[in-house]
Amino acid sequence: MGIFFSVLAQAQTTAAISGTVTDSTAAAVPGAAVRATNVETGIVRQTATDGAGRYRIPELGLGSYSVEAQTAGFQTEVRSGIRLTVGREAVVNLQLQVGAVTERVEVTGEAPLVQTTDSTVSFLVDESTMRDLPLNGRSYTQLATLQPGVTPNNNYVGNISGGTGLNLIVQGQRPSENLFLIDGTIANDYTSRTPAGAGGNSMGVEAIQEFSLLSGNYSAEFGTALGGVVNLVTRNGTNTFHGSVFEFLRNSSLDAKNYFDPKDEPIPPFKRNQFGAALGGPIQRDRVFFFGNIESLLERKSNPLSSRYPTRMLTGGFCLPARSRSIRRPNQWLIPCLCRMFQAIWTLVTAPGSSSTIR
Repeated sequence: MGIFFSVLAQAQTTAAISGTVTDSTAAAVPGAAVRATNVETGIVRQTATDGAGRYRIPELGLGSYSVEAQTAGFQTEVRSGIRLTVGREAVVNLQLQVGAVTERVEVTGEAPLVQTTDSTVSFLVDESTMRDLPLNGRSYTQLATLQPGVTPNNNYVGNISGGTGLNLIVQGQRPSENLFLIDGTIANDYTSRTPAGAGGNSMGVEAIQEFSLLSGNYSAEFGTALGGVVNLVTRNGTNTFHGSVFEFLRNSSLDAKNYFDPKDEPIPPFKRNQFGAALGGPIQRDRVFFFGNIESLLERKSNPLSSRYPTRMLTGGFCLPARSRSIRRPNQWLIPCLCRMFQAIWTLVTAPGSSSTIR
């Protein structure tokens, strides 16, 4: 069971808005007041343009924004419909028209999606992708394998030396060369690999707003990674209450037989219940918000095991002659000194043959 809770008093430092403010002749407008407003939370950040008419507002939370610019002698320009995603720097250029400040010109439209402020190679997994795509176990790391240059590595999974999470190979680098960030905090497990719980699942997607996977040309702030950087942002509250209740069920009664399951026996029992709830909203409108998520995973299953077993000849005392000390086929030939040990440990459970199966 995992509980994730966050209180947001300031905008998360995961995105930025920049651009220039000019007049109708394309001349720079210095000293213009620029305000960026988060439509969902009402949080406002503001700055002023420099002598060349440039501005930049860093450390903005994710979500929908409107940008407003105004100065004496010009109409107020408002640009809405700007969606900030994790790690994005949206370029919003504003052009002011001559007029009174009380006059407003509103333009609705997304900023260009092409990232021109840096050369980082990154891929975004947004909120709708995580909610709509089916995930076996609801682990966000499964979505990382859908990105170019990323392949899963199932070696050394589920043990002390390899961790329990899904190991990712990004651009051919070792799984231990990846960096996982949750709200800017390093979250790699004790083996420096994918973070996950004892069940092998990473944090449920219900608590995640979105994440980006950086696979190349990222900046020096990610200096601990040679492979990929998974930059994850958790959900936060807004000025409206929102929540969900969910349960995902898997049951062997609804499954077909596995290829390796015995034909004359029922399907091995398998039951998985993954359920939880999420709730977010305002504590103080436009200032303080909360979001909480709780998930539980209950899994009961059995795995059929096939292995080699002594034949009737072996359990009956037929062993390798004493003059030969080599072991050629362990399931049929053993040196005499081991015969008595095998006879004491194993009992015959199947018909005679070169091998048999124990279940």
